Amino acid sequence: MSNRTRVARRDWIEAAYQELVRAGERGVGINALAARLGVTKGSFYWHFKDRSELMRALLDRWAHERTDEVLALTLGSTPDPRERLRRIQALGHEVAPIDRAMRLWAQHSAEADEAVRHSDRALLGHITACLDELGFSPGEARLRALLMLRAWVGGYLVPSPDGGEAPGAERTLEIFLADPADS
Repeated sequence: MSNRTRVARRDWIEAAYQELVRAGERGVGINALAARLGVTKGSFYWHFKDRSELMRALLDRWAHERTDEVLALTLGSTPDPRERLRRIQALGHEVAPIDRAMRLWAQHSAEADEAVRHSDRALLGHITACLDELGFSPGEARLRALLMLRAWVGGYLVPSPDGGEAPGAERTLEIFLADPADS
């Protein structure tokens, strides 16, 4: 690309998104993004006031993708709550790199923390609704939903201590959906 190449605001956000996954929030720099896009820094300032504005746009994209688009596509196509839970679990594996980067960013940024919390509240609502449909009491559904989310997130934040594979997704879901009286 030459310096005369025009890039849109969304191109900057996409490049920042990829860099966030690769290098974390602190690795998202204007110079590196300009080089990646083959443009000058001036192009950046045509679309954004400063890096903070780009980072807010990145948070908005992630929150929208995670809560609205992906969850709607994943959950909206089947009435079966078990299948929806399977899809949420599978989705977690697909988005693990960006989700991990967002959670690490949220440890030192109030804006990122709020985006993660907002997204988690929406996801917990979907998981809880599935568990409600499966007959769990409201309190039990909420607790299990929280444990499921923590286990799924923990699955890519905490590697297996012995280096082995974790239980399969289906087995993990069976454990979460088991009736304690059946044990």
